[in-house]
Amino acid sequence: MAELSVSGVSKTYHGNTALHPIDLEVPDGRFCAMLGSSGSGKSTLLRIVAGLEIPDGGSVRIGGRDVTRTPVERRNIGFVFQNYALFPHLSVRSNVTYGLRAKRVRGAEANRRAEEMLALVGLKGYGDRSPKQLSGGQQQRVALARALVTEPDLLLLDEPLSALDRKIRGDMQREIKRIHAETGLTTIMVTHDQEEAIDLGDEVLLLDQGRVQQNATPEAVYRSPQNPFVAQFLGAHPLGRGTVQVAGPHSRIVLGDLDLPNPRHELPAGTEVEVLVMSEKVRVFPAAQAGTSTGRLDRVDFFGPIARAEIDANGVRVPVTMLSQDADDLGAGDRVWFSVAPAGVHVFPVGTTAPAPVAARA
Repeated sequence: MAELSVSGVSKTYHGNTALHPIDLEVPDGRFCAMLGSSGSGKSTLLRIVAGLEIPDGGSVRIGGRDVTRTPVERRNIGFVFQNYALFPHLSVRSNVTYGLRAKRVRGAEANRRAEEMLALVGLKGYGDRSPKQLSGGQQQRVALARALVTEPDLLLLDEPLSALDRKIRGDMQREIKRIHAETGLTTIMVTHDQEEAIDLGDEVLLLDQGRVQQNATPEAVYRSPQNPFVAQFLGAHPLGRGTVQVAGPHSRIVLGDLDLPNPRHELPAGTEVEVLVMSEKVRVFPAAQAGTSTGRLDRVDFFGPIARAEIDANGVRVPVTMLSQDADDLGAGDRVWFSVAPAGVHVFPVGTTAPAPVAARA
């Protein structure tokens, strides 16, 4: 096991910048979830750490050793690919032991290690099977066992759950979390799924267009996004521009007919801000309550245990997420009253962008 240190790493393809200079520190034993949409630079950064790409500038250190130009096979890393990359003509056991060949571990010792790793990932007794006899989730477990069997310093996961259906993906999330807890292996995972990143990561590194937007604990990224992009990526909905009314602990924001709590007490009165809300922090009432606003339900959509609705508050569209049972008596066109918890309001002075680059420590 070892810490990862990335310093000033950048990458350009055919004149297009895929990764602006990035600094990243992941201490020994931590789990860093790199989150972003397609083209954000997350996979490029992972491939540079793996040795599958050479950066245009900067350095990569694993356990204090400069591996920037060290071939991938000499970095002592485990890599789990999105598409499993199993050999269909080999047994499960042989797939797991394949990586041990480079370490000249063969025979009984290789088989012992393979069986140990298969037991760790919940596939004890599956060694003689063919990959084609396994489900997608089981194949991903084999790929994970193969990455772990070489006793790597660093484990890299490239969207390992994206090809799995929802239920199996949830099962594998719990397995990855358990295995990380048991092994204590420094782990970097790339994902475009916010829930995966928040559930699995000790830290979440959010990238967009090759730049770090925020690097913090899952709780901090979710509750205290640094800019509108981060807030929206984590599920906040933009309402529009409002104005801060009165500074200090009793500060409010006026947006159209809405009067909302302002969590940014330091902003002076008169500041024009972009306002976003978390739909799960909006509460609906059938009658007026103290401190509520009113509007009409534009629609109510059911998604099994939860329901999503949208309130038209005189032109401002306010999203709502609630338990399905709380929406049973609601329908499009109903007049309702609602409030937004202060923790569900994110405000940013107009023009707020990504913070200045700093060393991202996971």
